[in-house]
Amino acid sequence: MSTDMKPDYEALAARLTDPNQPVTAAGEAVRGAEAAEVGRDFLLREYGSNEAIERAMVKRGRPRIGASGGPSPTVRARITPDEYAAMKRLSESSGRSQSDLVREAVHQLLRDHKLVS
Repeated sequence: MSTDMKPDYEALAARLTDPNQPVTAAGEAVRGAEAAEVGRDFLLREYGSNEAIERAMVKRGRPRIGASGGPSPTVRARITPDEYAAMKRLSESSGRSQSDLVREAVHQLLRDHKLVS
């Protein structure tokens, strides 16, 4: 994996579809300390260093929005129970978070009023 932590999907696809790449049978299942060691070895091969592994493990959640580097602005609103139930159904059926759906709705509203592109 590169230092900017973005997976190289083309390289991965090439590896997985290469007919000359040997396919090995699954081995014995490992558990406990042995499994932890196998996992750590895998991460070191993929990330290249313990520091890169630590950086990858610290990043959680959605990236911040905007260039400020500070906390993303937050907008709060109350909605009716019916709207909330509909939002929950949409979130579940689409596999998208409610936050993602609200961001899209706000962006669409601002675009409709020609305040953003």
